[in-house]
Amino acid sequence: TTDIILLLVSSDFLASDYCYDVEVETAMKRHEDGEARVIPVILRPVDLKGAPFGKLQALPKDARPVTDWPNRDEAFLNVAQGIRAAAEELVLSQLKRLFESLDKVERLKNWPNVISLGERILASLPDHLPEYQTARSKTAAAYVKRWARCFDERLQDVLGHVQIKTKRNEDKEQIREQITADLNRAIELDPEVGEYYYLRYSMGHLKSDLTRAIELDPAIAEAMRDRQRAMEEEPQIPDISRPFIWTEFLANPPKPMIIKEPWRLKCLRD
Repeated sequence: TTDIILLLVSSDFLASDYCYDVEVETAMKRHEDGEARVIPVILRPVDLKGAPFGKLQALPKDARPVTDWPNRDEAFLNVAQGIRAAAEELVLSQLKRLFESLDKVERLKNWPNVISLGERILASLPDHLPEYQTARSKTAAAYVKRWARCFDERLQDVLGHVQIKTKRNEDKEQIREQITADLNRAIELDPEVGEYYYLRYSMGHLKSDLTRAIELDPAIAEAMRDRQRAMEEEPQIPDISRPFIWTEFLANPPKPMIIKEPWRLKCLRD
């Protein structure tokens, strides 16, 4: 659909059926909703009273008809400059609405819609603006969080691979491929998040991903070492063949058990 709609206004245009046709009505509705910008361009002197677009800001400047300008090239230059300014205002307005929608669906944890809106913003927003990086980070996070249900952090092997879980009717390998594709996109959008590489390491077992993950987030290495130590430790089985002697227990009490908070991937949390 067109975002900038020009109405070339003359007495002939006002007298035509098109002026009051459904297309102009639809264009005005989109203008009022902020989806498009309708710009009347006054070619010849006319009376706009009663026209559906009569209250809109017209071009050239001050709604002075093109035929009234001593130099018509200057008139059309003024029209071109006005159209450019209107287009820039419209883009900023649309991006503001998109960011508001992005924040809303993010609060609702609707990750597919976050991805859709985020990609739309990235396709429209100049990459030198600070909002561009915000959109990249939010979109990357959504690509990962959409699969949070499939990652079971409690099921990690000795090498630290996070296992995936699927529903009964889902193809595990197909899900793995889809997760990997989304992780690739997340890393492309936000390459400084170590946990994204760690999850991709779990999918593809590439040591380079694990190396990069630890470079960006040393806590990953510490968590893996803690888990390996826990898996290597043998549980101490109390000797139940001897009777319990309270005085011996008080003289040599067992060392208190240190329970560490289990490590959880922040990128999977809401």
